[in-house]
Amino acid sequence: MCCSPTAWSRRCAGRPAASRAPPMRCGSIPGPARRCSTRSTGKRRRAAARAARRAIMKWTRGATVGLVALGAAVGAAFLSGPGGRLTGLEELEWLTLDYRQRVSAHALRADANAPDDIVLVMFDEASAEGWPYLSPFPRPVLADLIDALAAAGARTIGLDVYLDRLYPELNAREGGDDRLVDAIERAGNVILVARVEDDEAGRPHLARPHEAFASVAAGVGAAEIPTPFDVVRDGVLAVRDGSGAAPSWPLALYAHARGLDADALVDEALRSGRLAVDGLPEDHARPPGGWPEGVGPIAWTFPIRFLGPPSRTDAEGGTFPAFSASTVPTLATFTPEFFRDRIVLIGTGFHDSDKFRSPFYDVPTPKGDLAGWTFGVEVHANALADLLHGIHIRRAGFALRWALLLASAVLAAGLVFWRGALWGGVGTLVLAGGYAGLAVAVFDRSGLWIPMIPGLATLLLAYLGATAYVSIVEGRDKRFIRSAFAKYVSPAVVQQIAEDPAALRLGGQQRPVTVLFSDLAGFTSLAEKMDPEVLISYLNVYLSEMTDVVLQEGGTLDKYIGDAIMAFWNAPSEQADHAERALRCAVMMQRKMTDLNARWQEQGFEDELLVRIGINTGTVVVGNVGGRDRFDYSVIGDAVNLAARLEPANKTYDTLIMASEYTLAQVDRSAFRLRELDILAVKGKGEAVTVFEVVEMADTALAPEREEALAHFNEGLAAYRRRDWELAERYFEAALEAHPKDGPSRVYLERTRSHIANPPPADWDFVVRRTVK
Repeated sequence: MCCSPTAWSRRCAGRPAASRAPPMRCGSIPGPARRCSTRSTGKRRRAAARAARRAIMKWTRGATVGLVALGAAVGAAFLSGPGGRLTGLEELEWLTLDYRQRVSAHALRADANAPDDIVLVMFDEASAEGWPYLSPFPRPVLADLIDALAAAGARTIGLDVYLDRLYPELNAREGGDDRLVDAIERAGNVILVARVEDDEAGRPHLARPHEAFASVAAGVGAAEIPTPFDVVRDGVLAVRDGSGAAPSWPLALYAHARGLDADALVDEALRSGRLAVDGLPEDHARPPGGWPEGVGPIAWTFPIRFLGPPSRTDAEGGTFPAFSASTVPTLATFTPEFFRDRIVLIGTGFHDSDKFRSPFYDVPTPKGDLAGWTFGVEVHANALADLLHGIHIRRAGFALRWALLLASAVLAAGLVFWRGALWGGVGTLVLAGGYAGLAVAVFDRSGLWIPMIPGLATLLLAYLGATAYVSIVEGRDKRFIRSAFAKYVSPAVVQQIAEDPAALRLGGQQRPVTVLFSDLAGFTSLAEKMDPEVLISYLNVYLSEMTDVVLQEGGTLDKYIGDAIMAFWNAPSEQADHAERALRCAVMMQRKMTDLNARWQEQGFEDELLVRIGINTGTVVVGNVGGRDRFDYSVIGDAVNLAARLEPANKTYDTLIMASEYTLAQVDRSAFRLRELDILAVKGKGEAVTVFEVVEMADTALAPEREEALAHFNEGLAAYRRRDWELAERYFEAALEAHPKDGPSRVYLERTRSHIANPPPADWDFVVRRTVK
């Protein structure tokens, strides 16, 4: 509630009503009209400068984020990529690929276009019953099996049994070698296996089948299965030895099924630099480095996209139809459709031989035995299915990999820089989950292999790097800010500045602030009568209590000058309600002073101390003020000087809180009990200013006699401004009758009686010019 009786101002007094107009104002601060354009331009320039400074700080922080992100991405790629310095991370990446294979396998097999043209025939324990021997495989059995499959119309027959020699004694007794040669020749579609072995000098070479078998076979391929980290994940396209390059068994099977020459495919690939297999990704279709020159790795590999869990002859649920070799002759005779126009791979399925850990090594078979073990013939079947149907694992390209790594690093580092280590950590975990989910989903839909571990490692390194930077560099800045401001701003303001140093410019800047000056009335004369130790004790208590009030209202303590206090608001951090905070602080200081007087009187201190306060709002220069080695964060400017002049002006009116019209223009007046006091021109300022007494908060009731005195004063001031001296005199007398200690009423009563005796000139502007500070 505002007790101001009139909107009359010094600029309107004495003018005809039609000519009265509100004063010109620049923003919220009144001033001469001719200054508005200059001030507006200055404000725009200062705003532009602040925006530029913040943009530079944001750019600097962004550049730091970029550098941290780049370092994290490079570090992650260096440590965890293929051939990285931490092989454990590379193995972990393979494990994530295994998981993706298991997730996507169900969708592949559920697809209506899933491969169904490969059949497995396995020699298992049931097949071996009745065999006179196990090694070598009884060749009459192999011959009968090939004859049965050929008769059933198998398109291609792959025999994963290494036929490296003849057995004359067995052949003489049962004709096994001859029968097998004849069966292979009759079928005309049998692809045999070769092996890579070391010679006596330790050099690898391709060990082909015995010429008797190889000469009648439709093709020969190397049945190599690489097992890095003890898990089979790669298939082989070709192998190299000193005599040249040869196709793998899956490639030889593929070539025969497509009516191609496998050896010609490999030779052409070495000449052209690309293997002509439809759908094979470009990075897999290129020969390994050095192959055209006859050097390089032994095997030309590609990652196998496994279609599902291992197959078994004695259980359903596997990836490929699997039959025991003992049942094939009967099935081929009575149900040849199982094999007609299909590629049939014959291999071992004994529990103790030719088995590998695949990506499904932790997936049990339907019966629960041999959980996860995949027989070698089925490894080749998966590689063959990939070649036949273009179901491949495609590695993410260089650009995509680095784009994802850098984007992840920027996001993780950015979260730490902008939200702090805690929320940055939470955000990084969310990003990690999103990145992993993206990698799994993309692989499931398209077979694209986005490196997961390098991405997660990048997020971790970016988070750790950004956290370390913030802790070391920004932490140092925050510690400096806290140490510099902790003694004269509230903890909340210190924290705000520490979290947003961009809002602080210590070098000096112009900013609108609200300044408060307080002083103990009569303290100087009181100090002369008190013992120094007692004096300092009381003074320290007073200053501590008042400082707490200032800090509670978010103010910045500028300095102590004896018993005087200087504080300001809206710096170093911005406060939209800075003027209201200052007025509320002044009221709270008066309440605290009342409490202190009561406490001290209980302790035997007889004098009642009063604190006078002056408040003003205006644009000042804020920053570090002082010498090279010693300085204070302070404010300087005309607005500061006016606040300092208003504090002693209280003595004239016997008031405790005086605030300028500039401060009142910034607040909701209904929140305070106010009354207009006067129009003052303080010493050192030519321009007059309307000043107000801040009586109390609006929601605080006053004593009835005080309320009555305020009402009479307002009416008296209105009459005074109308130059109705007699009526004004009666109102001021009534105010003093209600509240004899009302200082403003006493001042105006004396003035009114003086004007009655000596009327002022007609052009008098009601301005009171103070000649003392």
